[in-house]
Amino acid sequence: MPDIIELRPDKGLLYPNFEKYQFLDEPILILEKDLETEVLRVEPSSSQDSWLEARSFAYHNHLYKNPFNGKCYFVNKDNELWKMDTNGFLELVHTLTKFSIESGAPVYNPSLSFASEDIIVGCNGCKNLEIIIKNDSQPLLTFVFEDIDAGIILDSVYVEDKSIINVVMCFITEIDSKKHSEVVLYTYSSPAIDTVGSEPSSLDVKFIGKRILRVKGAVEYANLESNGNYLHLMSQDSATFVYDSLRPVNKEIPTEGNQEINIPKYCWSQDEDSLTIWLKVFDGIDKSQIKVEVKPNNIVIKYEDQILMAGESGHRLDPDLTTWSHEKDSLKIDLFKNETGLMWNELIKGDTGGECLPNEALAAEVHSRLAYLCTEEPGTGVGHPMLGFNSEQLEECDIQERENQFQRINIDSHKTTHLVILGANNRVLFTQRVKHGQLLCLRHDHDGCVWVAGESNDEHWRLKHISTFPGFGYVEASKTNKKFCVSPPNGSYVAIVEHARHVFLYEKPVGNSKIGHQRIVDLGCEVQANPVLGAAASNRYLYLLTKNKLYQLQMNP
Repeated sequence: MPDIIELRPDKGLLYPNFEKYQFLDEPILILEKDLETEVLRVEPSSSQDSWLEARSFAYHNHLYKNPFNGKCYFVNKDNELWKMDTNGFLELVHTLTKFSIESGAPVYNPSLSFASEDIIVGCNGCKNLEIIIKNDSQPLLTFVFEDIDAGIILDSVYVEDKSIINVVMCFITEIDSKKHSEVVLYTYSSPAIDTVGSEPSSLDVKFIGKRILRVKGAVEYANLESNGNYLHLMSQDSATFVYDSLRPVNKEIPTEGNQEINIPKYCWSQDEDSLTIWLKVFDGIDKSQIKVEVKPNNIVIKYEDQILMAGESGHRLDPDLTTWSHEKDSLKIDLFKNETGLMWNELIKGDTGGECLPNEALAAEVHSRLAYLCTEEPGTGVGHPMLGFNSEQLEECDIQERENQFQRINIDSHKTTHLVILGANNRVLFTQRVKHGQLLCLRHDHDGCVWVAGESNDEHWRLKHISTFPGFGYVEASKTNKKFCVSPPNGSYVAIVEHARHVFLYEKPVGNSKIGHQRIVDLGCEVQANPVLGAAASNRYLYLLTKNKLYQLQMNP
């Protein structure tokens, strides 16, 4: 069983007296740079019609920031990889492998990741993966691997003490007429970085192994620990290994004649505010002999002297709002959470005898509302106006189907060692790869709490709350046109970039200030016609990419 981790923000990093973000009418210097060749942008095909695929195209960030030096990269229609330094100067770095007749048209948009300061991993959206090793004294060393699973690179890491490169990618597959996300982990041998400049002819990168994990829902983000042993994965369902070329995947299949039917002692379900418990009882029992005792941290349900259910609750309850009813052979108890929005991973601590049921009504409503969003054509969803949406206009608030799970997975043992259950209100606001690890900003009540995921070579692991954007959770939820959300390494501001034209900037309050500054940037009518394809933030600049322009917004002169 994995260790269940509960996220508890550091109260010393919260802003209990914060009141609002106040508009600051202060101009921002915007530098524009025209691109000679348009940015490579792939649209979903007619077969990529699920909301999982629409989501991956809608939120794809075409501007890739190197966490080791702060420089930004993008790929144009000529498959050229361009780099922009911190001063806005553009430089051609490399030309990625062009699409071949055998590989066909690209399935996904091109993607990049930075395994180290000297290693870039790129995919052209087809079945080609390139590992590019920079060298000051020699030309770039490039190694091309074909026949990979076409997908999007989520992360990569160079493990120095093992001389390997791990690359994690994601793609959408169809199983039994249903679309699923598959996360693929490739491992390659790598020359030691300090030997790259000496004998380039003797250096080589070779394929070592491939692992596949399957997820029923969407994958929010993935991060590989620098030790090469663990994968951090946030998704809408738990990820499980289905293939490993290096060691067999244990699949527990009951043998015939030795199958046991697991009948739960009780069933329960939940939404953001309440929990419902169903208990099977004998028909015709005396209702007056039923005792339901609920305390903030404890639940006891008895019939006469028989205890039907008892134990410490997973989280705090509001006992004053408890109600229950008895119908024939079923007892139904309605409980209310003390902390709304927190999704429970267990009803009774340590009790495995119950079964958690999905909220079918909520799931059905979400699916019906999403049906018309998964097409380029105007839809006629029941109860909805005829609005035409394309993949660029798909909003995050429209695709929240269930709470996310955050797993820390041991790559070799295939086991989830740590698990965080995130409620519907604790969704991801933004993620940021930094030089040493990964930052996550998660909504907590009205705030945006920034966490850093620790790394270790053993089973000890924790998430540390390091800073807070007060009120930002509430602000972000109100931005229905949001496409990107980014923040610089120093956390001085956070930017919400809309699909077209507008950018909202929120500066982090200083000290215990009750008021923060908000600024609105209007990029003009031209961006209305050419939507924003990418965004990246540095301490000094906010970078925005359209199909034919780069914008550089000066944040801190």
